Amino acid sequence: MLAEFISMVGAWMQMQGQQLVVEEHATSSQEQAWVSFATLMVIPLFGPWAGTAADRLDRRRILLAVIFAQALLATFVGWQVQAGTLLLWHLISVGFVMGVTHSFEGPAYSALIPELVPREKIARAFALDRSVFHTARIIGPALAGFAVARFGLASAFYANALSFIGPLIILFALPARPRGTDAEEKLRRTGFMDGWHHVRSDAPTFRMVLISAANAFFCSPFVIVMLTWYGRRTLRLTPGEVGWLMAFAGIGALIASISLLMLPHSHRERLVRLGVVVSIISMLLLAVAHGFALACASILLLTLGLNFLYGISNQIVQERAPDPLRGRVSTVAGFSFVAVIPFSGLMTSWLESHFGMRAALVICACGYAVALAALLFRKWGAGAEQAVAR
Repeated sequence: MLAEFISMVGAWMQMQGQQLVVEEHATSSQEQAWVSFATLMVIPLFGPWAGTAADRLDRRRILLAVIFAQALLATFVGWQVQAGTLLLWHLISVGFVMGVTHSFEGPAYSALIPELVPREKIARAFALDRSVFHTARIIGPALAGFAVARFGLASAFYANALSFIGPLIILFALPARPRGTDAEEKLRRTGFMDGWHHVRSDAPTFRMVLISAANAFFCSPFVIVMLTWYGRRTLRLTPGEVGWLMAFAGIGALIASISLLMLPHSHRERLVRLGVVVSIISMLLLAVAHGFALACASILLLTLGLNFLYGISNQIVQERAPDPLRGRVSTVAGFSFVAVIPFSGLMTSWLESHFGMRAALVICACGYAVALAALLFRKWGAGAEQAVAR
């Protein structure tokens, strides 16, 4: 977790630096969305192979190869920025390759965590992991704003490249996965569709996947793809203020993760409904915000609500996934985000270009309210409701 924290601080510094680079060169928000599209769309394309590999191969070696490639890519972009030769198509190309590495990283990392803790502590372990992730999400953009102002844009990318040293050392020190029973090892060698069949046949898992997909379609683009554009072009904030806006997004997510560590599982159903209501209200507040303070408070509430939903979804999926299928189940569940966000990013940027950012927020908030009302009031059966509560 310590190594992951350092690495994630670097990753968020690079993300903030990249958004600032694109904002400087782009003429419309759709160009910002296309860079995100290039990174995220490739993940589901390679997902079936990545999920299967995470179950069949040594997950440590997968992560070692991924981290080494990501460090090289960060160094390359930093060098291009420093030399003043970076073009938009460079970022799109690097984003494509980075997406390939992310497609293998996600299921391998998600499947590695349960190897390190007892099964009854899996939910807490993932909540702790999310807390580490979101703490870095607070610190990373703020550090990026400072580093960019002091040392230039290239420093955010170089910092990310250096942050991979810790994970590389730790991964070499972790033990190999112990061999399972003959039945488990046979199940590891089955195809990717076995992971899909588990997700589709398990009502609690499928319900959480659909809720996550709705989050990714209507809400997440405003945090992941459009936040810098919103801060710079709608609110006219400085790069430093945009960094703090992203930091407040991390604070909301961190509060949600810590709450999931402390709250009993019997509160899950109520937290899901609370997360939906808070997310809708906060998007409407972002639509009417004209100052830095209200925007920060609104983005904090939005990420708080969304991460209640994402955190509970991830806990339930991992608790109910069979160990030999965990990599493939993680990949299928991850599709609810990575296969949706590239298109939802393009959709929100199209809405912003034609109707303005504020109208886009209102339209998506209304669509989200309708979609979640349908999902939450659908009859899933007593077993599904009890599993969410547990």
